[in-house]
Amino acid sequence: WGRKRKYLQGKRGIEKPPFALPDFILKTGISSVRDATAQDEAKMSVKQKNRLRVSGRAVGVDVDYRTLYEAFFVHQTKPKNLTDFGDLYYEGKEYEIIKSCKHFRPGYLSERLREALGMANEFSPPPWLINMQRYGPPPSYPNVRIPGLNAPLPAGAS
Repeated sequence: WGRKRKYLQGKRGIEKPPFALPDFILKTGISSVRDATAQDEAKMSVKQKNRLRVSGRAVGVDVDYRTLYEAFFVHQTKPKNLTDFGDLYYEGKEYEIIKSCKHFRPGYLSERLREALGMANEFSPPPWLINMQRYGPPPSYPNVRIPGLNAPLPAGAS
C-alpha cells in the first residue's frame, strides 16, 4: 500500500518475445493452412472481404479433426515456465533462473568446484568443514547429512 507504483506496473520497459505456437499445435500443420487463407484474403478486394464478412459464409480452416484431437489430447505437453503448486507469484518471477538451478544439491561438490577449492580428491574434506564442526550445521538445511559433521565419514576418507 505504500508504493507509488501499482501491482505489475514495473514491467513496462521489458520487451516481451512474440507469441509462438507450441510444438504440438505446429505439428498439426495449422500454420500453413492459416498462411494459405491469409494469402487468399490478401488477393481479395475490400468489397469482397466485406461481402464475405456480412454474409457469414466465411471460409473456415480445413484441418482434420482427428489431427486436432491428437494434438490437444494425446501429444499436448506442459509449458516449462509454470510455477509449482503453492508458489506465490511476484513481479519479475519469470525472469529468475531458479528452474535451471534444480540440479544443484547442497553438500554435493562437482569436480570443477573441487579443483577450484584445491581439494586433492573426492575424499578430502572441504575447507569449511572445520568451521561447521565449530559452529554447527547451516540453519537453512537442518536435516542435511554432512560427512564429518553429523554423518559418518565415507569409506576411504580420513
